[in-house]
Amino acid sequence: MLTFVLALLLNSLTVAAPTEAAKGAEAQRHYLRATLLERRGAYAEALAEYEKALELDPTSPFLAGEAAELALEVEDWDRAEKWARRRLELAPKDAASSLALGRVHWAKGRVSEAEKSLEEALRLDPSSADTVFGLVELVGAKDPKRARAILERFRKDNPEQAAETLLELGKLDAQEEKYKDAVVKLRRSIELDDAESGPARLLLGQVYEVLRDTRAAIAEYRHVLAAEPEEYELWARVGELEAAAGDLDEARATFKLIKDRRPDDAAACSWLAADAEREGDFARAAAFLRDSSALKDDATLHLRLGHYLLQAGGVKEAMKALSEARARWPKDDRIAYYLALGHDDLGEPAKAVALLREVVTVKPEDHDARWQLATILEKLGRVAEAEPEFRRLIADRPDDATAYNYLGYALADRGLKLDEAETLIRRAVALEPRSAAFRDSLGWVLHKQGRSSEAVVELDAAVRAVPDDATLLDHLGETRRALSDEAGAWRAWRLAHSLGGLKSGEKADALQKSWDVEVVGELWRKHLASVQGGLRRYTGLCELKGEIAGHGVSHKALFTWRAPGETSFELLGPLFSTAWRARLDGNGFAMDRLPVDGVDEKRVEEAAHGVFAAVSGALSGEAFAPGSAAKLTRGWGRRSLEREGWRVDLGEQALARSVQAKGAPAVEVSDFARAGARRAPRVFAVEGRFWELAIVCPEPKAEFEPPEAP
Repeated sequence: MLTFVLALLLNSLTVAAPTEAAKGAEAQRHYLRATLLERRGAYAEALAEYEKALELDPTSPFLAGEAAELALEVEDWDRAEKWARRRLELAPKDAASSLALGRVHWAKGRVSEAEKSLEEALRLDPSSADTVFGLVELVGAKDPKRARAILERFRKDNPEQAAETLLELGKLDAQEEKYKDAVVKLRRSIELDDAESGPARLLLGQVYEVLRDTRAAIAEYRHVLAAEPEEYELWARVGELEAAAGDLDEARATFKLIKDRRPDDAAACSWLAADAEREGDFARAAAFLRDSSALKDDATLHLRLGHYLLQAGGVKEAMKALSEARARWPKDDRIAYYLALGHDDLGEPAKAVALLREVVTVKPEDHDARWQLATILEKLGRVAEAEPEFRRLIADRPDDATAYNYLGYALADRGLKLDEAETLIRRAVALEPRSAAFRDSLGWVLHKQGRSSEAVVELDAAVRAVPDDATLLDHLGETRRALSDEAGAWRAWRLAHSLGGLKSGEKADALQKSWDVEVVGELWRKHLASVQGGLRRYTGLCELKGEIAGHGVSHKALFTWRAPGETSFELLGPLFSTAWRARLDGNGFAMDRLPVDGVDEKRVEEAAHGVFAAVSGALSGEAFAPGSAAKLTRGWGRRSLEREGWRVDLGEQALARSVQAKGAPAVEVSDFARAGARRAPRVFAVEGRFWELAIVCPEPKAEFEPPEAP
């Protein structure tokens, strides 16, 4: 067997010159080691071995292809692209080269480039099933007619591939909701190759589910499970379908089978617990739920377990003790109070309300119990019942600003008794004039009354006091919109979006749809300047890591940046001594010699200069500074802000995810630290011609200019 593998290897690897025989033999050893590691699932180690083989035999397209495929498997897209491009350079007329690069483009979200590469692979080898099916999957959603034509032509020219081709055609039918056509094709695919029919049967089962033919779906899934009995998620789906069809005995047997094989299976434990609950056996339900592997991470399951334990008389020890105490001393208001809090925590507010009513009946002066009763009723939407409880709280404590505000806001938010709501909130503001929450409530009730000019004054004050509260900013946006200040509304909503207010972001998106791209671009520029600009100083213990000319780099360092662009970097040696320095300022760039094994000093200096200059530019905020016009552009799944000299790609939560100066590499920024409404990246990743470096600062200290009003 080993002789056969070596023969294949010698046929596929580039033949070495006699003087390179030793290198060739060593490359073969690394390749064999890589294949063994890959079979064992040690993918990272296997990839390293492939790369070692490539260092010894850099002209082998076969090795480059193997490295690219494995890098894709471990989702290391950049390494996959490196080796796929190498393979294409070495074997440009080999369809497998274009196919490999197409897969990389696809994985990295570059759909148009992926399509071009796959089309080239198909041109070079029209009989490649991998290429055809990959291209069909890529273009099928946007151009099913074209995908279907590709498949029909392939099916005609390659009748031996009919089963898999029919499967792909069935996928297209299902995608276009032609479910009956899909059934015909999938059944024919199964007839042609029953031994490899798992994917077709799985899809056929899903189609039957859509067609509401539950028993047919179950039959197909059970065929799949006969060949692949370890597919526990599919077993669970079968059990769910059996239950939905009213076959509870069969469903119970299916989930018991799963649990017998995997005692902690989350789906099986959950279903069996619910089944025991239906039978009223809460102790058994709790026992099933305790076995679940999901219990340790799922708060909802903890609440459900608490409910079962409560119903079974075995709730958390504290609740159990309180329940027993309540049974023994039913008139003790403190026991009833804490038991009510437990019921509220367990998602049983009605029981909590009943107990709290008993408490305040027996002890009317119990402020805490009445407060809990009022707030639970308000959260339940039972404002008519909550209102008298809040009024009693206010009567008992006329200086309770929070009670005035809570009741006033509860009324205002629902558009009820707006004049009285205003009076209540103004009383809260008079008692605590510095409370931003109370000023927000006042602004909101004024807005509800149609007095938006007065409202915006209060909301502006609230936001100035607490600039990083998404709710306050959302209210400010609503009020500005009512005043026809759409740009002001957009700024407030976008800032709320950056603080986690997704609905505010949706409002801003809707508002900007009809605006000119330069108008939107300027608003985005100002927003990013307010959130990620204005940095005075950034410092922290960091790690410089990555590669220079294929050689790894990893150093701990003290990184310091000061406006407008003074950057220093000190690698730390033993006992935090300085082992190496680099500095970038108005006088240029200077650094100590930094040896990197196998890399020329000039390349090391070029890489260091490149990463520090790019990061300094990103920290400077120049990309967001006033000046040239900014324009919002859209591409494949991205939005970018483009202006003279700069490009900024926008990411989630209305933040920049990359900043690129013209002629310089892009800086990918991520993992932002918050400082009020401002953000400072913890990670900066930069890629040059022959280097890829990142600066990672887990706990940076960032000082900003005072923020402008949104």
